[in-house]
Amino acid sequence: MFNNRLREIRTQRGMSVAELARRSKTSRQTITNIELNGQEPSGSLLILISGALDKDPRDIFFYDSVTQVKQNKTA
Repeated sequence: MFNNRLREIRTQRGMSVAELARRSKTSRQTITNIELNGQEPSGSLLILISGALDKDPRDIFFYDSVTQVKQNKTA
């Protein structure tokens, strides 16, 4: 399940849309579309964004399903 936490994580890191776009080699508009409109990034962009934020891509874009898997492993 696709669940986008990009804006939350970006702001926690104190990063602007422009800075994330620069670090992930894309445009501000693309980052905005992902954050606000739920646009799904390509696989390569997903990797670039997660690298720029130093986060596992699943923690940014698939949070609910990863959380469920982690909870099931501890139960």
